[in-house]
Amino acid sequence: MRKDISTIKRRELGSELRRIRKRAGYLATNMASILSWGEPAISHLENGTRKLQDGRIALYLARAKATTEEFDRLVALDRHPDNGYQVRPHPAGIPDILPAITLLDAESTSYSTYDAVDIPRHLQIEPYIHTTLGKHGCSRGTALDAAAQARLTGNPSSTQKPGPFIFYIPESALLASLENPVTACEQLVHLILLSSLPRCHIHLVPAGAPVADLGTGFTLYQHEDHPSVVHHQLPTASLFFEREHDIAYYERQLDQLAELSLGRRETREWLSRTQADAERRLVEAQPIGPSRCVAGTAAGT
Repeated sequence: MRKDISTIKRRELGSELRRIRKRAGYLATNMASILSWGEPAISHLENGTRKLQDGRIALYLARAKATTEEFDRLVALDRHPDNGYQVRPHPAGIPDILPAITLLDAESTSYSTYDAVDIPRHLQIEPYIHTTLGKHGCSRGTALDAAAQARLTGNPSSTQKPGPFIFYIPESALLASLENPVTACEQLVHLILLSSLPRCHIHLVPAGAPVADLGTGFTLYQHEDHPSVVHHQLPTASLFFEREHDIAYYERQLDQLAELSLGRRETREWLSRTQADAERRLVEAQPIGPSRCVAGTAAGT
């Protein structure tokens, strides 16, 4: 069987198959024996480097004791054309629960991201996450808590990968966060702390910068062993692009953002000034007692 170029669809499918196999208590050698496929075939399948003949995925899922929902979803995914465009529906504002997002966040050696409206999801603290998801209609409860925890795992401070992880944040998105003084103060401290990490590059996009073509957020994921992938986030669905001309378009947009944005040091100075103003307003609003802006809560320190 020929080894093919990996795609996000194949890696997502392989990752889900591996998860289901492990849940069933099977080693890869067990699955190879059960299916009579050979261990290399199992390894390539779960790593997303081979496509099986039609019907083989269904056989694997049946032997690995997949649930009915998993069986239907993954068989449908296997049948979906692997043409460089993938669509994944998700609850409003919550792409974090998608297996493809979990995979890209975990495996990518570097990424660059821009969000036209909010602080990028990788940089959000928990109170900000709850506020942001609330704007999308998510009510408080178990689902919201699970979504928040999924988002927090993508924090660049929690990975040992060298990066870089590059974030372009519009000034309007940062100023909008000031509506809640306590959350704003903690979120700004978090950004300041992250901006000091060598692998975390945060850049402010000044108000009025001509980025009209970028109406919604996107992330360009890069990996040493796989083709680049763009995640384009819409309110209730995520698009994944892998074709070269799509990647080239978003690379040009990132080049434009780099030219329009403040440098890392200038951004850190802007964040520090804005955080100091936010803390001052917080103290003025609560003249008795210490400020609630605690730096240690911002980056999990």
